[in-house]
Amino acid sequence: MAADLTLAGIVVSLSIILSGLLIGLGKTLNSKRLEHFGTEELIQSAINAALVGAYAAIISIASEVSKGIAEGQTCVAGDAIENLQCIYTNLSADIFSILTQTISLHQIVSYYQSIVLEFATFSIQPMSSLSSIQSILGGQILTLQAFLTLSQLQVQVLGFFAPQLLAFFLPVGLIFRSFFSTRKLGGFLIALSIGIYLFYPAFILIFPAPQLNTTIMNITNMTNSSLYATPLVLDLNNNYAIAGRFDNMTTGDFTGDLTLAAQEISSAIASLSIFVLLAPLFSLIITIIFIKEVTDIFGGEFFFAVSSL
Repeated sequence: MAADLTLAGIVVSLSIILSGLLIGLGKTLNSKRLEHFGTEELIQSAINAALVGAYAAIISIASEVSKGIAEGQTCVAGDAIENLQCIYTNLSADIFSILTQTISLHQIVSYYQSIVLEFATFSIQPMSSLSSIQSILGGQILTLQAFLTLSQLQVQVLGFFAPQLLAFFLPVGLIFRSFFSTRKLGGFLIALSIGIYLFYPAFILIFPAPQLNTTIMNITNMTNSSLYATPLVLDLNNNYAIAGRFDNMTTGDFTGDLTLAAQEISSAIASLSIFVLLAPLFSLIITIIFIKEVTDIFGGEFFFAVSSL
């Protein structure tokens, strides 16, 4: 960071010298356009010098604002972007727990749904009606896997940007802003560093993080229940042993418990849809608008249209 800031100071100093030479050359050649261009560059260099001089203050203010945004959240990892990364890391672990239990539940349902009892004169498939719940659980597994991927993507993206925004992108943006040909890029990098550091996590953290502990516990209790355990391999060819297992399952209301489990998983998916999908999308739209507007401010020409040169 110190090296980048030193380089930014050197570049700003050179741009001030260069703009002074352009003004002098414009006066010598009696070229108003060149003189105006030099004046514009001198103004921009003065703004860059002010930004470089206020760099430490900008970092301090941004850090304090970010920590203020993170106050009261479930994680205490520091600033807002680190806090959000911590929240998504914990959320990914919860999603993975629900996913593994849902897969186990799907395997139990698939097993019992496919069992056929063969008797002397007839055969029955007593739990064929579980095919609908089996389909529901299969769709929920795919949805949970998608949310787990999105949550892990947030962790990776935030983990990349967290140490880079104020330490790299902001100083580099100040450097690029010192040159006329890269001023838009410099303004974009400055806006990007501030937007992602402050605005992106702030507008996600206004949404409540899903609380999935109860759902995980209830589904785990069902998958671990001895009433619903799949028959032993030794009993697979014993119709009476399997029929006895079915009789035991009616004690625990297997179908009713499955319905409640599917409902709880659906509720968890709804909460995840808001925090993992809608909240980042909403925040991203606002952040993009902010980046565009700030890019126009820091990358635009204030007094003279350079395109007229």
